[in-house]
Amino acid sequence: MQDIRILFLAPNWRVSLLRSFKKSISGKFFLVGADSDPYSAGLNVVDQKYVIPKFTEQGCFERIRVICDKENIDTILPMTNKAIIFMDKNREWFNKKDLVLYLADHSAIKICNDKRILAGFFTENNIASPDLINVKEPFPGFPLIAKEPCGEGGKNCFKIENQADLNFYSKKLPSHIFQKFIKGREFSVDWFSDKQGVPIVIVPRERLATRGGEVMTSRIEMISDIIEFSKKLGTLLKLRGPANFQCILDESGSFFFTDVNLRFGSGALHTIHAGADIPRMIFQELVGQPVDKIDDHIMDGSKMFRFHDAIFDS
Repeated sequence: MQDIRILFLAPNWRVSLLRSFKKSISGKFFLVGADSDPYSAGLNVVDQKYVIPKFTEQGCFERIRVICDKENIDTILPMTNKAIIFMDKNREWFNKKDLVLYLADHSAIKICNDKRILAGFFTENNIASPDLINVKEPFPGFPLIAKEPCGEGGKNCFKIENQADLNFYSKKLPSHIFQKFIKGREFSVDWFSDKQGVPIVIVPRERLATRGGEVMTSRIEMISDIIEFSKKLGTLLKLRGPANFQCILDESGSFFFTDVNLRFGSGALHTIHAGADIPRMIFQELVGQPVDKIDDHIMDGSKMFRFHDAIFDS
């Protein structure tokens, strides 16, 4: 059987995820990595690596075209929001290449990559999320959370405790959005739907410890309400492929969505290890096999403990 050739756009530090593809279907994946960072750790574990211009720079699209043709790429998996926006911008060409694209529709990308628009989408569809605050009008009170509208990885997020904080951050960061701060248990929900948009994997993970916005310790908890709410959200957005939802379960048991990432989450390896072998599912789809159903095979209650590792190049 011919191998499946996947191009990972901007793999950067996602070494564990890349290794999970190699481990899942031994010898059946050929992994190609393309990153603008020549020191990207991910480029050291793929089968073929390329250094490319930044997605916003002239020449990047032509470089990606050459890579796709030279390496006979079957599918592309973007690893960052910028990679997703790049693919969306050039969607017409990728579609003409007859690639299998696990890429959401343009409308969903526009919604999910701007937290202000996403908040409006939640409201319109009766999906619980933290209230969006207009700081120039009266609001219920503190604390608040300030976020970049198009940020990722938890960067430049700040908790606003009082009016002095609000005065400072609203002047320093005029483009930030402000939302009600919800105290509770933080969850990531790993999602995978096939190329027709049928959900196959919906696995909630409680974020027990984080560092720089990345989960370091998580515990899978298959809470039925979270799974059903997530299924509604992903179906409304017509998602295809991997995604990740950020959520909060407050002290009263109410559940709030905060973010939608249209790519693998940083802790997706936990879900893969716990029984949802997403790399195998992607392989099965690409070779025309029935996709495995996980049913009750997820290791509910399992924990993941991430740590920093190193790759050495002599």
